[in-house]
Amino acid sequence: MKETKWACPKCGATPSEHGRNECRDMISRLHSPDRCLGFVCECCECVEDEDDNEHGATLAKPCHAAVCWHCGWHGTFPKPPGRIPAWAKKALEAGWTPPEGWMP
Repeated sequence: MKETKWACPKCGATPSEHGRNECRDMISRLHSPDRCLGFVCECCECVEDEDDNEHGATLAKPCHAAVCWHCGWHGTFPKPPGRIPAWAKKALEAGWTPPEGWMP
């Protein structure tokens, strides 16, 4: 399965990097205007399983607590392409890995 680039779907920020438009993170602006926390995973399970390099990189193992400190976006990443049928959503949650190039 093809991995997705870890970047904010709204502004394109990557970890520790700014995205498009002005940074909304007050902590970054006050303490280090050149540095932004960027797009990060705030899942507890990531800390428990640091060897899982597919977490948040594939539709089969999405990150449910992705947060962009640059623009404020938060949600599940990667986002499924288009509208996903109910059967496919259940299958993905159960661990189904769609074939490469699969579109709902």
